[in-house]
Amino acid sequence: MISIYLAGAVLAMLCFYGPLRRTVDPKKKRPALVWIPMGIVLILYLFPLAGGLVPSGPVCFFFQKWGNLFLGYLLYFFAPLLIIRILFLFQHLSWLIRHHEIWRPARGLSAALLLSLLVLTVCVNIYGYRHARDVRVTSYEIAKEELGQTELAKIILIGDLHMGVNSSTRIYEDMVERVNEQDADLILIAGDIVTSAYEAMKDPDAYAAVLEKMQAKKGKYVIYGNHDVEEPLLGGFSTIGADQAVRHPETAGFLKKCGWTLLTDEVISLPEFNGLVLAGRRDESRPGDGVAQRAPLAVLLKDVPPQSPILLLQHEPSDLTELDRYGVDLSVSGHTHDGQIFPGNIASRIRGPQSYGLKNWGDSQALVTSGVGFYGPPIRVGTISEIAVINLK
Repeated sequence: MISIYLAGAVLAMLCFYGPLRRTVDPKKKRPALVWIPMGIVLILYLFPLAGGLVPSGPVCFFFQKWGNLFLGYLLYFFAPLLIIRILFLFQHLSWLIRHHEIWRPARGLSAALLLSLLVLTVCVNIYGYRHARDVRVTSYEIAKEELGQTELAKIILIGDLHMGVNSSTRIYEDMVERVNEQDADLILIAGDIVTSAYEAMKDPDAYAAVLEKMQAKKGKYVIYGNHDVEEPLLGGFSTIGADQAVRHPETAGFLKKCGWTLLTDEVISLPEFNGLVLAGRRDESRPGDGVAQRAPLAVLLKDVPPQSPILLLQHEPSDLTELDRYGVDLSVSGHTHDGQIFPGNIASRIRGPQSYGLKNWGDSQALVTSGVGFYGPPIRVGTISEIAVINLK
C-alpha cells in the first residue's frame, strides 16, 4: 500500500510540474517559484503517510486528521489534472505527426488549467464537507407480514458512524434528533462505530452521552464493523493484516454506555416483535476478538425454528444470494457508504452486488444504508449521510 501511495505521489508531482513551471517560470529563470509550491505539495503528501506510519497517539491522529482533509483536495485536483495531461499527450503526438515539431501548451492555457482546478477542488470540498454533515432521513416500506408482524412498526437502521479524527459530536447530535423524531420501535446499528482507533474520539464519554439519547421502544442493537478494531491507516487503507487487527479493550464498554446491546454471531428472539428472530453477525473481513472467521449463515441460523421470521444485521452486504436459502426475510447492512465520493458512488454501484437501497434477493430482501459518517476525506459528493427508516405496514 505504501509503495502504491508513493508511486501515485510521484506521478501527481510530475503532472503538476509542467503546468506550474509554464505558468510561473516559463523562461526558467526563477526556479524558486516552481520548487516552493512543489515542496508544499510534497509536505502535504507526507501527512497521510505519517498518519499511517506513526504509532497511534496524538501525533498520529494529527497527521491523519489533516491528511484526510488533503486527500479530498488531492482527488479533485490531481485526478482531473492527470486526465488532462493524458489528453495533452495525445495532442503532443498528433501535433508531432502532422507538423513534425513539438507542441507545448501556452502559458495562459497552463495558468487557466491550474486556476480552474484549484477553484474546482476548493468549491467541491467546501460543498462536500457541509453536505456530509447534513444527516437526512430515507424511508422504505415493507409489508409487516414479511417480518411476521401483525401491527404497524418502525425500525431505524444507522451505520458507519466513523467517529474519529475528523468527527465531532455535532453530527451525531443532529442524527439523534432525527432518530428520535421517528418514534422508532427498534434501532439497529450496522457497525463501524469508530475508524480503526478508539482513542481518536478524544472524549468517548461525550460521544456516549449523545448516542445514549437515542430512543427506541423495544431495543437498540449493534454489531461490529471492519473498522471497529485498532489498526494503522494510510489514506483510509489498513497497513496490517486482519489477524493483527485487535479490538480496543474499552470498545464493548463504550457501546454499553450508549445503551446498545451488542450481538457477535448471536441470534436472539424478540418477543416484543411477535417472536421476530434478530441475528447479528461479526464482520466478514475483520471479525476481531481473535476470531479468524465469522460463523457461516448455516451455523448462525441452525437453531432457528422453521417458519420463524428472520432479520439479519450484518455490516457488509454479503451472502446476499444465500439469504433466501436460509430463510432470512430481511438483511440490513452498511459499509459501502454508497461510494461516498463521486465517482466512487458510480464505481460502487457497478462493482458490488448491492451498494445502496432496498433490493429483492429471491424471496428475501436486503437494505443497504449509505451511513451517517464518512471515511478518509471528511466529505460526501454524490451521496448522502442518512438514517434509514423501515416502515412495516
